[in-house]
Amino acid sequence: MKILEIDYDYYYYPQNISCIDDFIKYANENYNSFIKLTRFETENCAFPYFIGEETKEVYVNIATMDKIAEAEVTVLCRLDYDIRLDQVVKKKCVDCIHYEEDSEGDNLKGHREKISLDGECYGYEKK
Repeated sequence: MKILEIDYDYYYYPQNISCIDDFIKYANENYNSFIKLTRFETENCAFPYFIGEETKEVYVNIATMDKIAEAEVTVLCRLDYDIRLDQVVKKKCVDCIHYEEDSEGDNLKGHREKISLDGECYGYEKK
């Protein structure tokens, strides 16, 4: 799915807009206004994967935008994201020096924003 990246935050396209060219045209026509967008929350996931239920309605000041880009991402429901993240953690993280077994069996805590569902982790260091 294609979404907007505006100043390092990620958003669904506004209604009736589906590409960056149309969004830029819309932004130029409404330069002195705020627009309502749905922002993806990123505390519990890692790019390019997002949790569909974790969004927030915000108003963005078009005149203050610095960087606009289009990103290709995958949006999953929380359950599907957790199942896939659990599989990645079991495969990738167990030989990392930062990995600690959670006494409650929930080894997803602390991994959500660090490791993507394709196994890329910025904190990984082999034991």
